[in-house]
Amino acid sequence: MNRHHKPLSALLSLFSLQTDRNPMITSIETDSRKVTPGSLFICVRGYTVDGHRYAREAEQNGAVAILAEETLDGLTVPVIIIANTKTTAGKVADFFYDHPSQKMRVYGITGTNGKTTTTQLAYDLFRAAGRRTGMVSTVGALIDGQRVETPNTTPEAVILHRLLYEMVDQGVADCMLEVSSHALVEGRIEGVSFHAAAFTNLSHDHLDYHASMADYAEAKALLFQQVARNDGKGLVLNEEDAASHVMQRAGEGVPVVWYSTDITSKASVVIEWKEETVNVRIDGTTTEVPISLLGNFNAANLAAAIGLMKTGEVNLYNLIRHIPSLRLPKGRLERIPFDGTDIYIDYAHTPDGLEKCLQALSLKDEPLYVVLSAAGERDRTKRQEMGRIASRYCAGIIVTVHDTRREDPGRIIEELTVSVAPEKILSSHPSRKEALLAAAKVASDGKRIIIVGKGHEQTEQIGNQAVPFDETKILIEELRRLTGKESAI
Repeated sequence: MNRHHKPLSALLSLFSLQTDRNPMITSIETDSRKVTPGSLFICVRGYTVDGHRYAREAEQNGAVAILAEETLDGLTVPVIIIANTKTTAGKVADFFYDHPSQKMRVYGITGTNGKTTTTQLAYDLFRAAGRRTGMVSTVGALIDGQRVETPNTTPEAVILHRLLYEMVDQGVADCMLEVSSHALVEGRIEGVSFHAAAFTNLSHDHLDYHASMADYAEAKALLFQQVARNDGKGLVLNEEDAASHVMQRAGEGVPVVWYSTDITSKASVVIEWKEETVNVRIDGTTTEVPISLLGNFNAANLAAAIGLMKTGEVNLYNLIRHIPSLRLPKGRLERIPFDGTDIYIDYAHTPDGLEKCLQALSLKDEPLYVVLSAAGERDRTKRQEMGRIASRYCAGIIVTVHDTRREDPGRIIEELTVSVAPEKILSSHPSRKEALLAAAKVASDGKRIIIVGKGHEQTEQIGNQAVPFDETKILIEELRRLTGKESAI
């Protein structure tokens, strides 16, 4: 039987359900616009959109059956009522695509900061080891070097299982999957069988979504529970973060690979950052190698990536020679390629992430400036602390906003600057583009500056719209105007 065709009865047998009609299902969709003849449409309630409202459109587009959480009147196709369509979607997709995650090794990476970088570093190292490798992260999906765009850090379950199926179909043996706390709580990784998982750290973020830091930690721990349920082969945990013990308890019974950046640690993987080189210690054997990554926090990310590789039975000593060629993902301490300027962009959007980023760029005799921002309608409790941190490390601050959604930009700026001395503030801009133009002027005057908040992202969330917004392009165009020079790209 074609693996993309299954009778509805086979899918319903997962939940001991039956229906008097048994159409052949040719695809599974949660977006009514993507429904084609033969589709099973799953009504999922999201932040702003309720799939139940689009069931009629799905039927018109060819859906032959619908899974829903409530009765839907006026439809002629079978409507099967289940308690939770979000978690059901993953189980159904896993079955429909013939359990793709069981046909390769899937490695989950979670934590507040460093998820994307750890995912990218592990992906690059696995490929350097000769493995056909896949990756799904904030910066998109890669199938052995080929890019596939995804809508979220962790795509919703149906898209995720489809991606995993495509990877298996192309011979991928190892897949790195960045997993957010939102994805864990919302069931986006339901049905995924994890070989191992890594935890980077836990710091202040998403407290608009999670009730407390303890709840936030328990959300992250769901990944490690899933590894244990799958009889996974390893938990890769940060010895320097107390929340690692929450993850260890959640994954009880699974072997732990501890990692650290402290050379005196007894962890099995230790990366000691020494600015232009790192000491790599694996199971007691130490090698010093050059590195292009900035910051001690990236030494921790590299240690986590190597820890994942230990669970994947890779000859790690053969890989040490590839460490000098490793690069950070786009938008992570990324230097804008414009001669004569020292300007960076970074995704830092949490107090801990901001502090680590500014620490990495701080030089004794060269002042650092920052474009500081926060997102609208997101965790307001971290804004004041981010202002304090920017004040501590930077000679001057350009204050702005990003992704305002429906929040007043003035309130965001006020909350960012409540603890900032007025003399530190160079300027404030409700328009992020105006802030970037001001940053370009600072850079063209020979000063070092970093722009935080957006990193790799190419859109701004204004109201309910995603507006195209390319920070690198805006900066380079303004630098050209100010200096009359061409960029280095």
